[in-house]
Amino acid sequence: MTLNKTMLLLIGIILAITSCTRVMVPPAVNLTDYQVVGIIKFRCSEGGNLDAFVTQKFIEEITRDQKMMQIMELGNEAAVLAEVQKPSLNIDAYKAIGEKYNLKSIIFGDIDISDIQPEITIAPGFSFVGVRGIIEAKLVARMIETENGATVWTGSALDKREIGHISFAGGRFMFDAKDPERAYGPLTETLVRNSTKDFRKTHYFRCGKKRCL
Repeated sequence: MTLNKTMLLLIGIILAITSCTRVMVPPAVNLTDYQVVGIIKFRCSEGGNLDAFVTQKFIEEITRDQKMMQIMELGNEAAVLAEVQKPSLNIDAYKAIGEKYNLKSIIFGDIDISDIQPEITIAPGFSFVGVRGIIEAKLVARMIETENGATVWTGSALDKREIGHISFAGGRFMFDAKDPERAYGPLTETLVRNSTKDFRKTHYFRCGKKRCL
């Protein structure tokens, strides 16, 4: 009896879905409205090449569903500010950047990586000692109109991951982060994807005049 009920339920679901229409919802933020969007390399609390890695992943994600848009990579914040002779990113700097590079909008952001939180496991009799590390990261990004300095979009994401290849030196736990993709790849991809939802299209099912899924 239970099997028959399950089969009937599945048949009902299939019939309901086949009578529905899949509707595409455009991205909440249409970047093509801005013609060319400038992006400043993300600031990062870690060294190495993580800033470039995060910026590249961010560009890939926001252009995933908006293939026709154009991105101008401006370099790191210090270099951009030096070009427009401004001390910091403020409304005057936004205007100067817009005029110099002929941009209506720019995107910039920060990624903050926590220190390693070690978790040590010691088996009875010291037969096994295991060390694993947990790191937390936060990504915050925003899109600014250069003409008036208004924020037209902002996104953020948090994530926590376990990492390997931990060592202890100088009174602190460390791990090899020379290769940012190997060290932070899954963490970075999750942060970028979760913070850029407004740039991607979504779908839902409509059954008649009603939204069903």
